Amino acid sequence: MTATTSHEPATRKQLAYLRALARKTGTTFTLPRTKRQASRQIAQLRGRPVSNQLEFALDIAAVRGGDLPEAA
Repeated sequence: MTATTSHEPATRKQLAYLRALARKTGTTFTLPRTKRQASRQIAQLRGRPVSNQLEFALDIAAVRGGDLPEAA
């Protein structure tokens, strides 16, 4: 990356992809400020295994300290 690119703000496309990867892997991320930070976080999340919906629901319930969502 060039010096200019490393200081440019993260794009909407990068942020949307990060959100999708976080949901898919059942993880969270820190909002990146630059394209470089976003690219690094994308690479990290792409290397994580996919989480299933039950694991994700259990993780969210544990963090929130509440009950599990009802099954549909």
